[in-house]
Amino acid sequence: MSKLVLLFIFFPLFLFGQITGDWHASFTIVGKSNRIDLHIENVPNTTVTLTNPDSKKPEPNPMSNVVLNDSSVSFSFQKIGLSFKGNYHENGDTLMGVMSQSDVRWTVVFRRELLEVAKINRPQEPVPPFDYPIEEVLIKNGDIVLGATLTLPKDQSHPFPIVVLASGSGAQDRNCELMGHKSFWVIADFLAQNGIGCLRFDDRGVGKSTGVFTQASLMDFGSDVSACVNFLAMDERFSDCPIGIVGHSEGGMHALIAAKKNKFVDFVIELASVGTSGKNVLIEQQFLVPLAAGKDSAYATWNRDVYAGLTEIIERYPQKKANDYIAKFLDTMYQIAPADFKSAANIMNFKVGLNMFLNNDWGRQFITFDTKMYLKKLKIPILAINGSKDIQVPPNSSQQSFITHFAKQTRSSSEAVIIEGLNHLFQRCERCDIMEYGDLEETFSPVVLQKMREWIFGLYFRF
Repeated sequence: MSKLVLLFIFFPLFLFGQITGDWHASFTIVGKSNRIDLHIENVPNTTVTLTNPDSKKPEPNPMSNVVLNDSSVSFSFQKIGLSFKGNYHENGDTLMGVMSQSDVRWTVVFRRELLEVAKINRPQEPVPPFDYPIEEVLIKNGDIVLGATLTLPKDQSHPFPIVVLASGSGAQDRNCELMGHKSFWVIADFLAQNGIGCLRFDDRGVGKSTGVFTQASLMDFGSDVSACVNFLAMDERFSDCPIGIVGHSEGGMHALIAAKKNKFVDFVIELASVGTSGKNVLIEQQFLVPLAAGKDSAYATWNRDVYAGLTEIIERYPQKKANDYIAKFLDTMYQIAPADFKSAANIMNFKVGLNMFLNNDWGRQFITFDTKMYLKKLKIPILAINGSKDIQVPPNSSQQSFITHFAKQTRSSSEAVIIEGLNHLFQRCERCDIMEYGDLEETFSPVVLQKMREWIFGLYFRF
């Protein structure tokens, strides 16, 4: 009997001995490589610390809400909203579990041995040497200077099409780098290899471009695209070259703004761009995005109603007067918010964040932007491409609007097409939510690249 008692006493301690000590994990999440060192102690006190070994000054961060059992551990890093719950697997000497932050969840495997930084595979990213010319240029637009890269076809013995790439929402560099993908670099490389020139530029306040991004309006961004077109038009090398604009997402709005005012624009390609209005797309996406992230329809409906009410106030009242109405409206919406939203966002952040996001020059111009008002006035060919799995710019309503409102003069040379299975970034997706963008290896669909090439050359031979 005494031997049986001793076994019960020491068995849990043996397991605790297996799970305590140092662990190491290496993983990728939303297109970024991460390493974490985990240290677990049980004697004399139960403690868990996390360390980022790749930071300039690696320091252990104490975890809270620690629960350590025979073969499992859970904890949270409240400062950054991170949590982990995992189990010890004796056969593989691993600690495997699920880590989460905000609405993002991913599997993490901790091991005893030190691990190398996980590599992100981006097979489409161009690698030198390049057999076509690449030029770094600076473009002036009033007081703003835009840093840009010009890629040109190897064969310049005859006129060739050349395009300006216009990026979507958020401060983007010239490569449009997002979650480890450089979609504009991939596009520029493909075009240069296929006889089409390309100019891509850093947004205001990014890279080598001057200015302050957050102070720019939608019209300012359109003006920057137009300045890039003028830069090409003034270069004698391109005097006989048709010039186009390729705009992605909000960049499609910038493209239409520029094309409406700039006589040098010969064609436009709208990639996952707004075919209806800024307001309609914003409201619709605020229902679809939460659903794709795993929220229920009640949560998604509430989120949509927040943006529907907010945009209505902004349309009705001038900026200063709208502040009070927005505050009252958001107070009401916060009171009826889903419980999981309230647990993640306090009312002050909710109110201030949304007011700052939309009640400004950019937000007001975005909401009132009506694509058909531009399409009817543009007597140039337009190609509109949307992915069928896009939850940020719903494809069906946008496509129908493009088809309906193409100018009569160029309707025969304009085209609207939905490519099956592609998300907002034109990647072939599986879950097709926003957080998957960085997990996918594909940067930009070859099908869309070929479609742009064929359409452009179809126009080019008619010039």
